[in-house]
Amino acid sequence: MADRAANRVRERREARGLSQVALAERANLTRQSVGAIEAGRATPAVDVALRLARALDCQVEDLFDDTRARGAAAVTAEADAPRARAPGRAAMARIAGRWVAYPLVEDAARMAADGIVTAERRGKAAVEPLRALAEVEENVVLMGCAAGLGLLADRLNTRPGPGRFLWFPRSSTAALQALARQRAHVAGVHLVDARTGEANVADVRRLGHREPIVLITLARWEAGLVVRRAEAGRIRGVADLGRPGLRLAGREAGAGAQRLLEREVRARGLPLELARKPQLRVAGHLDVARAVAMGAADTGVATRDAAMAFGLGFVTLAEERYDLAVPREALADARVQRLLDVLVSGEFRRELSALGYDVRPAGERVAEVGAA
Repeated sequence: MADRAANRVRERREARGLSQVALAERANLTRQSVGAIEAGRATPAVDVALRLARALDCQVEDLFDDTRARGAAAVTAEADAPRARAPGRAAMARIAGRWVAYPLVEDAARMAADGIVTAERRGKAAVEPLRALAEVEENVVLMGCAAGLGLLADRLNTRPGPGRFLWFPRSSTAALQALARQRAHVAGVHLVDARTGEANVADVRRLGHREPIVLITLARWEAGLVVRRAEAGRIRGVADLGRPGLRLAGREAGAGAQRLLEREVRARGLPLELARKPQLRVAGHLDVARAVAMGAADTGVATRDAAMAFGLGFVTLAEERYDLAVPREALADARVQRLLDVLVSGEFRRELSALGYDVRPAGERVAEVGAA
């Protein structure tokens, strides 16, 4: 770097009482590399800048000019959703050596963007970074329908430590598909196999992941019908779904709640079209509860915590295990290790318990599914 004002590595190193040799050892570099960077003769790649920042216990921007840290050129990333059209805000993550861009729309619109999509074509997006790429590389993508994943991400992001955690609400099947395509680091899943009654393992195996997947339990929860309290006496179970005029909020194919609804309808001898052709189709447990609370639907399948969030009545249909699917290799990642530590922490468990989750099995490694 020609501009020494944009390079504060030496200043930070000396303030911490470190020699160039000591810093090089901490950052897994040579002393010559550290000297060249300090003198402005070398521009560090993003991974090197990140290692230096970690070794000096600071942010990349504390060491280098922000423009140089993130790079002036746009990043080419795989677009996670084809519906995203430029220009638009996006989050990004580095997975399996490539960038993935996630449009910040619908529930994800609340997130701070990592960049702006300036062009998109054939599944590739050009993204102008808004943050240093070395920081963006720390992002961890969680996908799944459990609101508990959002709470977990929030708790992680308010504490110091490696990783910035991004939760994207997705159905269980969509989350597992993203994990298989290497577009998520962790997938939340609650899918009961209709033939065996086994939770989650069969669906992970069916999708054929490239590497072994470990299933770690987040919690157990109750799934059932959500109803307005005034309707609680009229809607007591799945048998009431056949009543003329009753409006059902359904989920997309591949959602665990939709699978449960179809199983319950079939078990009671009702037409399967009741479940497959609802009057309203929405994308998540909270969306089902919101639709019922607003009067757009009379009932639908969601979780107890979704009913509690909107002050609705609840008719239990099943208790399910909600697992996190994590590639076995990722368990050595410091960011994933921190996630698992917070998952079993007392304060997080108490918060989940207050939402109606059964946290006793939290953190249990329940299965490992081999690579396809």
